[in-house]
Amino acid sequence: MKRAMIVVLCAALAISGAAPAFAQSSRSRGAQASVSVTVVRIRSYFSPDDIVQVPQKYRYPSPQTIAQAQQEIRNNAAIRAVLQRKRISAFNVVGVQTALNGGKIVYVR
Repeated sequence: MKRAMIVVLCAALAISGAAPAFAQSSRSRGAQASVSVTVVRIRSYFSPDDIVQVPQKYRYPSPQTIAQAQQEIRNNAAIRAVLQRKRISAFNVVGVQTALNGGKIVYVR
């Protein structure tokens, strides 16, 4: 029940566009201008708010999760553009999640 509440809360935050203090949001330009990309930096420590905001799958990523994220970066020019603008190496991306509004949430260590 608690896990379901957390998932619902994360989905509601993603839809509403509310970003936590540690997340940085950017609008992409170019071919996929309608897709919003949010970059979330995962810190080495977690407060109770972070536990709700960052899913465990991305806090402790498996090699498969990282491989899927790298594949998503290779296939999506909007994500690459945002990472390049923010000077974030694609090597540091541990996960890419699609929000309910169609935007992308990129988790970076």
